[in-house]
Amino acid sequence: MSRPIPILAASLLAAAFLGSASAAPRSYEYRVIHPTYGDIGTYTNMIERVGSDTEVTSDLRIAVRMLGIVVYRQEARRSERWQGRTLVAFDSVTVTNGERLQVHGEARDGGFAVTTPAGTVMAPAGVHPSNPWSAMVLDADFMMSTRTGQVLPVHVSGGDTEPMVIAGSTLQLHRYEIVSDKRQFVWLDDNGTPVAFRTAENGTPIDFVLRRRQQFAADGHG
Repeated sequence: MSRPIPILAASLLAAAFLGSASAAPRSYEYRVIHPTYGDIGTYTNMIERVGSDTEVTSDLRIAVRMLGIVVYRQEARRSERWQGRTLVAFDSVTVTNGERLQVHGEARDGGFAVTTPAGTVMAPAGVHPSNPWSAMVLDADFMMSTRTGQVLPVHVSGGDTEPMVIAGSTLQLHRYEIVSDKRQFVWLDDNGTPVAFRTAENGTPIDFVLRRRQQFAADGHG
């Protein structure tokens, strides 16, 4: 193990995962913010639980415009299937400026097989995707890029509370740092909800900030 999960993180894992195991479907929509171009799109996680099984569906829509012309576009549709705290299946299709990249993953042979256009590699059974939809996802020694399928060892630290201004309000959030080939950050509230996270693309920090959360009835209507 690369590091022990702090006591605070362990309590957040229990609250976020076990406490809502039978909750109605929920969606979380994030603004995608570039330091130069401002709001460039949206990212949404839809989470559905049936007993100990969880399905997470993610949608990404990004468009960078200059003088009204789109100079960069990326769209993605991804799905994760979990049994308890174990990832059992993953599928992703990402289209960047017209170029399509497909990733498929499945639990097999005591590990997790990740297939990309470059071939298939076996990751440890405990690998987690880089989509921080729950505090539980941070409890990992290896993470898989949801875009490329690349699997890297990670070190997760933090959990201390710090103030963060979101939509004009100051919130006290728990910050975690994820270090692999780059540094990423996740900010969780006391319920373990990811309120914001930050990744890097070619050295540029991209922020995802929660804009809207919605709970649906059992029939799928909000």
